[in-house]
Amino acid sequence: MKSSLKLLVVDDNVEITKLITLYFSKNGYKVIAANTGIDGFNKIKENPDIDILLLDIMLPDATGLDILEQIREILKNTVIIMVTGVNDLDTVVSAMKLGADDYVVKPFRLSNLKEKIENAVFKKEVSEKKYLTASSALEMIHSMNGKTTDFLFVFEDSEEFNRFVYEIKKMDKLEIKDMKIGNDYEVRVIMR
Repeated sequence: MKSSLKLLVVDDNVEITKLITLYFSKNGYKVIAANTGIDGFNKIKENPDIDILLLDIMLPDATGLDILEQIREILKNTVIIMVTGVNDLDTVVSAMKLGADDYVVKPFRLSNLKEKIENAVFKKEVSEKKYLTASSALEMIHSMNGKTTDFLFVFEDSEEFNRFVYEIKKMDKLEIKDMKIGNDYEVRVIMR
């Protein structure tokens, strides 16, 4: 994971954006805040390199879903987490279909949000690296310090795949959930 992630929070609640900015800034993130859909959209144009977008679903001038639909193609590699005040399954499903990586329901703990962000960033990094070596996959696991619960690794080479499986079996807190063998080799690993 990059040492300093750039986070854009778009929420109409000024206090929430202040608290998120303070918390994540103290945790090494570079945080940008916006309180309207238009301001958020402008900040996205100014910062196409943002790593994480926290996007409120209900904004005064737009819905987060409308913004998500417009910006997903611009922010292909950005982790997008929708923030909602209501646990509405239809809205969540719509957000995921439009490309959101996850969602969080208000009220939420900032430590839980941080963990959600780290998990989503990790999963995106793994999925972007089409083929891994055993050492690069193990390095990714160690960098997470046990914070993720379920992830998938893909190997092109059977020797790298076998080396990775062998090392995982020696780790107490990790368990192989599933494997796929064919043109490439996949291993799904979970934390116990």
